[in-house]
Amino acid sequence: MWFMNKTRYFLRRNLKAFLVFNFIAVITVSQFSGSKQTENITINNELLYLQHTHTFIHSAYYYPDSKSLGKNAIAIVTTTNKRTVNEILNMKINIVASNDTGIMKTEATVTTEHRLEDRCDYLMLLAQANTLDNMNVLEIEADGVSLSIPYKIPKKVAPKPVVFCVAPQFAAEQWQTFLAQVHISKFYGAHLQMYVVSMVESYFQLLQEYEKLGYLSIEPWLTIKFSKVDEPVMEPNRNVELRAQTAAHTDCLLMYKEAAEFIGSLDMDDLLIPVNSSSYYEMFERDYNGNWRVSALHYTKYDYETIKSPHLDETSIMAMVKQARYLNTIDSGKSFVRSERYNSTWAHWSRVADSVPQFFGEIKPKPFYMYRKQMRNTGMFHFKRQINKSRKELAKLGEGTIPLNPRNNESLIISEEDLQAIEDDLQRHLALPQIQKLAPHLPKDDFYMPIILKCYTDAFYHIRDLGKFSQDEICVNAYSCDIPQQHDYSCVHSDAMYHSGPRMDPITYHYTTDSFFTKSWTLIARNTLFGIRPVFNGSSQLTIA
Repeated sequence: MWFMNKTRYFLRRNLKAFLVFNFIAVITVSQFSGSKQTENITINNELLYLQHTHTFIHSAYYYPDSKSLGKNAIAIVTTTNKRTVNEILNMKINIVASNDTGIMKTEATVTTEHRLEDRCDYLMLLAQANTLDNMNVLEIEADGVSLSIPYKIPKKVAPKPVVFCVAPQFAAEQWQTFLAQVHISKFYGAHLQMYVVSMVESYFQLLQEYEKLGYLSIEPWLTIKFSKVDEPVMEPNRNVELRAQTAAHTDCLLMYKEAAEFIGSLDMDDLLIPVNSSSYYEMFERDYNGNWRVSALHYTKYDYETIKSPHLDETSIMAMVKQARYLNTIDSGKSFVRSERYNSTWAHWSRVADSVPQFFGEIKPKPFYMYRKQMRNTGMFHFKRQINKSRKELAKLGEGTIPLNPRNNESLIISEEDLQAIEDDLQRHLALPQIQKLAPHLPKDDFYMPIILKCYTDAFYHIRDLGKFSQDEICVNAYSCDIPQQHDYSCVHSDAMYHSGPRMDPITYHYTTDSFFTKSWTLIARNTLFGIRPVFNGSSQLTIA
């Protein structure tokens, strides 16, 4: 018996090692293969091998009582390698909750907002479970090995009934776009929840001043790092869609789902202007129209080119709007949702919400399914391109006119009265001493934006515009962009204390505590993704040196 146990243990450990290193060899050799078709077939076959993987926990929430998650609910947002088990959505994750009087073990339900056939190896995985009253310890358990993880209580009160979750800001410098977003959102009654990866320091200080005024909340968004690994692993940041943006939007949704009435996810340059309504709340209530089958309201993005001033005292939202020119192109829109109707979300909508059967009452006859409502009366005003204009150039342009709503080419995208009120509010804030002192330090020219845009274009936008884009073949990610440093400006980065749990089969979990912002003279922090020195084989595989 002793010999048989040892043999099984040896085979199990060495088979895993063989499969992992065989996978590495195939990835490395395939990059020098002359036949793309043979390469893809080989890689796809090898990727069927299961891997011992490492999961990064972005956040965990405990809800004593939730409108949609139920009583004593747990929701854990992770980034996980989808090749961990044969069918990732059938993976068993054991949640162990404790209070002062007892312990309860529950198997979590696992969902993802990503398509499993997408090329990205890592995906946002949401684990949900219902536990016991007054939980004070949360653990993940597998085969008798457990890890205690930190958790949060979601917001009980939101500053406004409408919250906009802004996509994580990376290498951010376009403060003019922020001013347009924050003042328009504030005027129509929305609070901004902002996630920051990295940002020019003076711009970050501008955000902080608006946070003090109650217009927004700032949260660090952390690069995925594993503080300790003892085997080769697939590097996560290069192999997850758009810097784990889906995880950020889901975290924001979970944070505010019991406090806000409506939650939307958008990019900084996506502006939503209500039509025939004085506020977002009024517009959303009207457009939902009491329909319990509508999962979300979806607004198409209409692309505009507009102007901006490099100087704070010349900045004008009125000029940005009146000098805007419609480019006759559209982009994937964004969704705005009643908080109880989504438990997670992708960048543009939830891929899960509309696939879950709904029942009325205790008797469960035929289920119904919710659907996303496409809005036909208006869309999002997308600042796709912004061109710097000097004071003289602005004077030559004249006042300009408010563009027509591209949905009907009859009504204006915003009324003259509302635009004037927003402009007046902007100018009052720009005159504040704490804002004025930042004026000399804010970036005058775009340094990072053109570099990042070119990288994104080369990586996937160009292929998309040619109509040849397929997420089955391309992981939408530009983490490997070569971004030079701009030594004229110091930058702010998000960081935290990174922790690794004990080895667990098939997943080892990693988490953070004590997140914070730090300042440096380089845009991207030079600490490695792991707590040890990594060596990369090819473009995506990491081994340990």
